[in-house]
Amino acid sequence: MTATSLRTSLRWFHIVGGLVIGTYLYSPWSANAAFTVLTLYVITPALVLSGLAMWKQGLLMRFFRRGT
Repeated sequence: MTATSLRTSLRWFHIVGGLVIGTYLYSPWSANAAFTVLTLYVITPALVLSGLAMWKQGLLMRFFRRGT
């Protein structure tokens, strides 16, 4: 996977995850326990990790290139 395609896929994942969090905040679905658990314990940590990966993409690409 090239750096450009990785960044594009991470960016779209981050946008969709942000939309899910926005839905959680501004819709009546926040009363649903399953949606709350999914948002708090799956989507939010995944967004944090994807944000960190986009921020430190150069470092991560060098790390994975060195390991192969």
